[in-house]
Amino acid sequence: MYKSLLVAIDGSKQSEKALTLACHLARQDNAELHIVHAPEVLQHPAVMIWGIGAVSLGDSPEDLEATGNKIVTRAVQEANAFGVTKVQAHVVRGEPARAIIREAEVLGVDVIVLGCRGLGNLEGMAMGSISHKVSHSAKCGVITVR
Repeated sequence: MYKSLLVAIDGSKQSEKALTLACHLARQDNAELHIVHAPEVLQHPAVMIWGIGAVSLGDSPEDLEATGNKIVTRAVQEANAFGVTKVQAHVVRGEPARAIIREAEVLGVDVIVLGCRGLGNLEGMAMGSISHKVSHSAKCGVITVR
């Protein structure tokens, strides 16, 4: 039984799946759900995020935060549609894995739910996947969704 969960979202299909699972768990336990987005500066020109728009390498911190706010606002709406009543949204700064772990510690959540690309341990370690870093560094439970 969870009292509070953190779901890390980035607008990808994997994070949509993580949000769905986190909503089911939160609704089941009447737990508090923290939706967290940690904008990442991309190494390529642009990527589409949940149909909201593209985040480019040249975007200012303010632009990244504005896009992050759109992402978490949409996620909160989805959580409410799933019947989750206790929802908080957070846009945090910093390297995503560290920012997610730090936020989980500050909030004292029971578990972190996040999507992963399905890389194995060696690939995840070599490519530096966020889910791999969080899974191996978080002090609370971690659920990864493919």
